[in-house]
Amino acid sequence: MKILDKYIAKQILLSIFSVLGVLVVVVGVLDLVDEIKKVNDGYSLTLAFLYVFLNIPQNIYEVLPIATLMGSLIGLSKLSSTNELNAAKSSGLSLSRIIKITLKAGALIVLLTFMLGEFIAPQGQQIANNIKNLSESTRLSMKNTDGIWIKNKSSFIHIGKVYPNNIVQEISIYRFNKKQQLIESLFSEEGNYVDGKWNMKNTTSTNFENKNIIIKNEKNSSFEEFIDLDLFDIMVIKPDQMSSLQLRKYIQYLEDNSMESKRYQLAFWSKFSIPLSCLIMFLLTTPFVHSSIRSASFGQRIFIGILVGVALFIFNQTINKLSIIIDMPPFLGSFLPVFILLGLSLYIIKRFYGSKVLLKLFLK
Repeated sequence: MKILDKYIAKQILLSIFSVLGVLVVVVGVLDLVDEIKKVNDGYSLTLAFLYVFLNIPQNIYEVLPIATLMGSLIGLSKLSSTNELNAAKSSGLSLSRIIKITLKAGALIVLLTFMLGEFIAPQGQQIANNIKNLSESTRLSMKNTDGIWIKNKSSFIHIGKVYPNNIVQEISIYRFNKKQQLIESLFSEEGNYVDGKWNMKNTTSTNFENKNIIIKNEKNSSFEEFIDLDLFDIMVIKPDQMSSLQLRKYIQYLEDNSMESKRYQLAFWSKFSIPLSCLIMFLLTTPFVHSSIRSASFGQRIFIGILVGVALFIFNQTINKLSIIIDMPPFLGSFLPVFILLGLSLYIIKRFYGSKVLLKLFLK
């Protein structure tokens, strides 16, 4: 049976990765067309290609649930159309066993999805944005992972961390006179733009203008002018560009400072719900092994799979957006589509195969 199990799992995985390749190419071409429109003297065609290439892991992460549904459907439909599943059943392979084989294959997809969303995709997007930022602003430098450098008139500013809502941390400011001599340096643990001012916390300033070096510490201070707010549009770290650890840390920061964090909580829980949804997709393809559905042509089943995949994608996006609008708990907003799909999958299995299959699936 192990040889047969591996053969079925192999056919399903090959179909999934084939569909995934097609979807990623389509999305990549659309992204490239969009980026080519932005090509100018500072943003070359080479950088546009590199930007799209670095976003491939994120594209894979986003379309993997749909690719899983369509690929597993195509794989099982192919096995069904060639009567290989009938032969497997005749040799003693039960339906519950077939479902377990697909779920084992799904476990590999879940692991791949989690690794992409946690480690590879966020890094790729951050590097891609850094490259784009360098081309879009000569004042902004993100050449390393140790923060960013900004030139503002006669000052050079280094920011260790940049977050949404105009929040920066680990700020160092170096001010020079017309002779390019350092006259003052400042360091602040944190800054936040509120009511037209930059409010700084725990600022240490060192003045070199006179012969005597003057050091001054302030718990709270404010600057009328710090950096151009327009730069934040290209510096900001978006939720989908953060790992779960970064999201958890930033959510804690927002909650400690009594700020809205639901958007980031939704992104955090999505790191776990999206991989799990890939596993549920395997259960949704189970009815296509049923004899009454095998009569449908191979093309018809693929068409149905595409429609279902698009519908599920729209459904998931709608629930996620509505969860913020109607003030739904982020955990529920992220996992509600998964719960609904799981309930639908179990209902379909019971509808076509009866309760015995479900009992065998969970008890054995």
